Amino acid sequence: MAEKVLIIGCGWLGQQLAPVLAAAGYQVFGSRRTQASAEALPAPIQGIVLDFQPPWSDAQLALFQDAWLICTIPPGGRQGGASDYPPVLQQLAQLAQAAGIKGGIHISSTGIYQGLSGVVNERAGLQLTQPRVALLAAGEQALQQQGSWLTLRLSGLMGPARHPGRFVQGRAVSGAMQPVNMVHSADVAAAVLQIFSRWPLPAACYNLSSPQHVTKAEFYQAAAESLGLTAASIDLSAVAIEPARQVCSQRFIEDADFSFQFADPRTALPLCN
Repeated sequence: MAEKVLIIGCGWLGQQLAPVLAAAGYQVFGSRRTQASAEALPAPIQGIVLDFQPPWSDAQLALFQDAWLICTIPPGGRQGGASDYPPVLQQLAQLAQAAGIKGGIHISSTGIYQGLSGVVNERAGLQLTQPRVALLAAGEQALQQQGSWLTLRLSGLMGPARHPGRFVQGRAVSGAMQPVNMVHSADVAAAVLQIFSRWPLPAACYNLSSPQHVTKAEFYQAAAESLGLTAASIDLSAVAIEPARQVCSQRFIEDADFSFQFADPRTALPLCN
């Protein structure tokens, strides 16, 4: 019988992961908040509506039992906003523990390093006085406290219908000479499969960011050209609003024996149209 994967909060990223997981032989479920939106999820995803609040039904517990979970719920992405984020994840963790999941991956963000400079890894001290940093950290802790969870901190996402050149059209790019931190959805999917195959990994938290950090100027000029625009169409004059930061993924590369398909994020641009 095929192993189950439940993608919790199945949005754009979940829909990129699902075909790869299905091709690898997994049975893929995706949760949405309403029945209509769950039914709108494309094949091979089996759309479901979940309520994490106890008491949980026997059907819910059976669905979660021995399943892999991928939590892609974004902070502030639910009806209650940011304040609802940690409690919702705590309820999810309790349900997962009660059901006896195989393991869970929490999709977090390298935005948790906001305010830091230089090369940052998973051991970096966080600026918890920053509201977004505190929110992301609280979400990570809500799941990790229950065990059986691994946090995957993703850099800026790109992939099909998510072209970085469109992010900056009509607005200025700040800190043009700072390193860019990006990752393609194909590398995220490959990382998820690698995590499943090598579970459990030595650490509870990993960064995922293309390891060749070209400058923002180099990256977004290449992105513009990939869209058929001139490099000059990208405004690179804005003053940096954040310190220069380079997210390091070396821990994941070593612990998971992982190789990025797109080590240089510019090579992923043709797969973003």
